[in-house]
Amino acid sequence: MRVVVYVHHMEIGGSQLGALELARETMARGHDVLVLAPPGGALWEVADRFGLDTETLPTHLTWPSPRNMARVVSAVRRTRADVVHAHEWGPAIDVALGTHLLLGTPAVVTTMSMYVSGYIPRHLPLVVGTRDLAEDAEGRGYRQVELLEPPVDTVANAPGVAGGPAARARWGFGPDDVVVSVVCRLTDDLDKTAGVLEAMDVVEQAGPASPVRLLVVGDGPRSDAVVARAEKVNAELGRPAVVVAGALDDPRPAYDAADVVIGMGSSVLKGMAFGKPVVVQGERGYWRALDEQSLAVFLGQGWFGAGGAGAAALAAALSPLVRDAGLRAERGAFGHRVVTERYSLAASAERMEQVYRAAAATGRRSPRDLARLGARVAWDVVRGRLRERPARD
Repeated sequence: MRVVVYVHHMEIGGSQLGALELARETMARGHDVLVLAPPGGALWEVADRFGLDTETLPTHLTWPSPRNMARVVSAVRRTRADVVHAHEWGPAIDVALGTHLLLGTPAVVTTMSMYVSGYIPRHLPLVVGTRDLAEDAEGRGYRQVELLEPPVDTVANAPGVAGGPAARARWGFGPDDVVVSVVCRLTDDLDKTAGVLEAMDVVEQAGPASPVRLLVVGDGPRSDAVVARAEKVNAELGRPAVVVAGALDDPRPAYDAADVVIGMGSSVLKGMAFGKPVVVQGERGYWRALDEQSLAVFLGQGWFGAGGAGAAALAAALSPLVRDAGLRAERGAFGHRVVTERYSLAASAERMEQVYRAAAATGRRSPRDLARLGARVAWDVVRGRLRERPARD
C-alpha cells in the first residue's frame, strides 16, 4: 500500500511521536509511507533517524490551510496514495476538505486527545486511544470507530537501554536520590505545566533533607515560568532539587534515570515500559498512582483524568513510593507487564494496516458530512474561533 501520513506538528509530544513510530513500523511491514508535517520541531531529526520519507508543509499550526491542502493534494497525486492518515483535528480538516473531497482519496483520522473534536467528519474511520472515547464517539454517530491504545516501542523503550546508571550521572543524581521524572511539552494544554508546577510544590514541601529530586524534560511556551519556579525552589531548599533539562531529541535517558515517572498519555506508558512505577496526571489537579486497583480505571478513561487535590494528591501518591524501594520495584514490574501485554508497537501497526486496507477498499466521500464540516469551519473562521472542540453537536 501507499500511505500519506499528515502529522499536526513535529514538536516533542506523545501523539506525534506515536504517529512517527507507527509510520516507521508500517514502512517496515513493506508499505510505501510519506510523512507530511509543518516546519519546526525536534521530531524532524527523529523522522530522519527512523529513515522515513518526509516532506515539509508550508504552514505551521494553522487550519484550515489552503497551502497545506494543496501540498497534500500534490503529494497524493505524485505517490498515487491509497489512503491518507490525518493525525488530530487540524490535519483532519485539511484532508477532509482537500484530498478526500477533491480526489476522493480514502482517509483515516487518529486522535489521541482526551475528546473527539467536532471538526472530524463522522463518516471517516476514526481511531481513538481509550475505550471510553470509542464508546462516546459511537454514541455520537461516528460510523467506524477503532480503538488503538497508544502504542509503545517496547524494544527501544526498555529497562537499561538508555544508559541506566550513566543516565543518572548525566544530571548528577546520586544512588540515594529518589528521582521523579516528567517528560512533557510545557504548555497550558491539558494543564501540563500546572502539573509540573504542582510537582515542584511537592518537592519544596518535602524540605531540604528529602531525597526527592525532580527532573523536567521538555520545552514550550511556559518554559520560562517553569525555569523561574525551579530556580526559586532550589534557592529555598539550598540544593539542586529540581533539574530542568529542556527538550531532548531522545528523552529516553530521562525515563531510565527515574525512580518514579509522572505524566499522562504515552509519556507515562513509556515510563512503564522502562519498568518504573508511575503516577498519572490529568486536568484540574488530578493525580493517581498506577496499581492493580487503578488499572481498570486507566484502561477505560485512558492515562489521564480530571479533578483532584493537586499537589496534595501527588504528594500522597508519591510518599509511599519514595519511602519504599520494594514497592517501587513491585509497581514498576506490574506496569511493565501491562505495557508489554497491551501496548506493543508491532501489534498496533498490524491493526493500523487492517484499518488502512478497509479504508482503501470501502472509503467513500459523504457530501452531507463534508458540507456540514465546510459550513462549520467557514462559520468558525468568520468568528475567529477555529480551535479544537468536542463533538457535542
